[in-house]
Amino acid sequence: MMDLSKVPNLIKNSAALKSEINNVEQELGLTLPKVYKDLLKVSNGFSSGGGLVIYGSDDIVERNETWEVKEYAEGFIAIGDDGGGNVYLMSQNEKAEDFLLVDAGEMNPTHASKAPINFIDWINSGCPGMKERNFGFPTDTCMVVVEKVLDNGMKDLIKLKNLLGLEVTTSQLMYGSKNTPYVLASDFPYGKAKKLVEKLDSNNLVIKLTFMN
Repeated sequence: MMDLSKVPNLIKNSAALKSEINNVEQELGLTLPKVYKDLLKVSNGFSSGGGLVIYGSDDIVERNETWEVKEYAEGFIAIGDDGGGNVYLMSQNEKAEDFLLVDAGEMNPTHASKAPINFIDWINSGCPGMKERNFGFPTDTCMVVVEKVLDNGMKDLIKLKNLLGLEVTTSQLMYGSKNTPYVLASDFPYGKAKKLVEKLDSNNLVIKLTFMN
C-alpha cells in the first residue's frame, strides 16, 4: 500500500484514471512497473514543493523524451527526478520494485546508484535522501549564462527558458539579450542544465555553464 503521509511539503494530485495509465504505456510502447502504477492510482505524480518530483501520466512521456532515456538508458523508464540534476530510473518490467538514481547529464545506468530500499518502502518512509542526495552524486550547481545572442536567437532563448522551467518574462529576456553576458539562471543543477542546453542545440545562442560550488 502506498502511503504519502511522510513525504515533506507534499503536493499531491488526484488519482490517475486507468485509461490515462494505459495511454502512457501505449505512447511509450512499454509496460510500466506495477508499483509505479499503484502510486499513480493514489496520486497522479507528486512533488515535494520544489525538490523531488515523481512524474504523473501528464508529463512522464515528455520528461523521458527530454532526458533521452530511450537512447541513453535503454530498457529503463524515468519516473521522477530529485530537483538536483539526478533522475530516478526503473526497469521496464511490470515486476520491477528497485530503482536507480542517475546523473541527468550522463544518463548511464551502469554509472547509477541503486537505492538501498525498494520503491514502495522508499515512498512509505517519506522518500529519504531526496534533499541530501546521499546516493553518491555531487551537488554541483551552476549559473546559466547567455554570453551572446545572434540573429534570430530570441526564439531559442525563449525555448531555453521554457526548458529550464524559469519564470522570466519576455521583456526581461529581451533586455538580457541586449546586455550580455546575461545570467539567465543561478544555483541551477549542473547536470540538468547541461542536458537541457544540449537538447536545445541552438546555433543562435552562446551559453556558458559556470559552477557555483
